[in-house]
Amino acid sequence: IKLRFTNRAGKSMVLVRAMELTQAKVKLTFKALDGVLRMTDESGKRVSMSHKCTELDRQIPLLLGVSKPILEHVIFCHQEESSWPLQDSANLKVKFDAIFDSTRYTKALKSL
Repeated sequence: IKLRFTNRAGKSMVLVRAMELTQAKVKLTFKALDGVLRMTDESGKRVSMSHKCTELDRQIPLLLGVSKPILEHVIFCHQEESSWPLQDSANLKVKFDAIFDSTRYTKALKSL
């Protein structure tokens, strides 16, 4: 999977993620391989950095300047789940709490 985006600093970046699916007799095994983050440095050379999947999951929201819940529930929302704003109030509250990071806000109010 390849994603081309512009980071918060205005530099063009490309993220490449590879996955592997192997089939035994009855069982399918999915494995996410290391990802590569490419960008162009100040001198115009392409720079590639290999990262573990968990590290990329932490870096991409920072590079895009968007929180992880917004990426998951708004930007990269699957078509079948796109009607989440119309769900029951309990599920809606969980998603809004994640998007607006209300637990951190509540903790800050309690500490005051």
